[in-house]
Amino acid sequence: MSTTSSSRRRPRITVSSRRAFAGALALALAGACGRGAGETFVTSFNGAYGVSVRYPAGWRTDQAEQEGMWYRYFLAPPAGPTNKAAVSVTLLAGPLETAIDEYALSYLAGNDVLSSREESRQGASGREWSFASPDGATRHRLLLVAREGRVYGLYAQGEAAAFASRQGTLDEMWTSFALEIPALYPVKRWPDADLALGVPTSWREIRRFSGRGKLLVQFASPPLAVDEGQPINASLTITVEPVAGGGTLAEYYETTRTGLGENFAVVSHEDWGDGFVDVMRTETPLAVSYVRRFYRVHEGRGCSLAFEARDDVFSRVEAWADLIASTLAMGAAPEAGR
Repeated sequence: MSTTSSSRRRPRITVSSRRAFAGALALALAGACGRGAGETFVTSFNGAYGVSVRYPAGWRTDQAEQEGMWYRYFLAPPAGPTNKAAVSVTLLAGPLETAIDEYALSYLAGNDVLSSREESRQGASGREWSFASPDGATRHRLLLVAREGRVYGLYAQGEAAAFASRQGTLDEMWTSFALEIPALYPVKRWPDADLALGVPTSWREIRRFSGRGKLLVQFASPPLAVDEGQPINASLTITVEPVAGGGTLAEYYETTRTGLGENFAVVSHEDWGDGFVDVMRTETPLAVSYVRRFYRVHEGRGCSLAFEARDDVFSRVEAWADLIASTLAMGAAPEAGR
């Protein structure tokens, strides 16, 4: 597998050292790769950097950090006589200390640029390049965007034939690449409940119920993992209901906790602005799940946001829950176009 740079540009790090770092990790991962079960896509999300991308569930993945840069590596299942991954993709994020075009030179140097074009994601501007090694044996694709002193991007490399055969997969990854900026999430509004919430486009509404003054809406996350061919999703349940007697947050919290029952064991309880947030553990004969549940009360109505996921994927969605919950508005809903 080619070992062209997957590491980041810092003035005191040479191009060769970046390539060596990327190559060493890629080779280690390639040796551990197993064959995938197909092109079922799952989502990788990093809450610290606010970036996400969809990738094939059968691809091997790992992460690393160097000089303040974060990388998530994805490697295709090994194939061919060498039984190594012939295509790899790197998701990257970190500080930007120069212009995008100059930053890209550590990838482009020594290669033949085939095409380039302007690109953007969630208002962050940048550029995409397609390039190849001088002998044409290795192909590359690079997307970089900049926002508020940070660079975000995707970088793919691979043997020319394998790269061409994976073009559809790479297109899907490039299309799905997104900056997770809560202020730019599309706002869902429920006027009768006097409620608004920013929800990423990758989360889809799957259920809605209203009656007797109560609203219940459920969303499903994009697949976070695959188990025996079945996608594993997280869920978000939004509940808005009158608080008995126009009670306080503490009263709403206690009433809700009692209604959930003993099977929802509180692991942690914290203040959340003018509300509360719990992490709870619940178990059925089939699975153990965790719930991150936010509580707020406004003018006699209580609202809870419950993000639930199976225990093995809960860590992948917990930070996402915090981003989404940060957009909750009761009463004076945010203006359209946010």
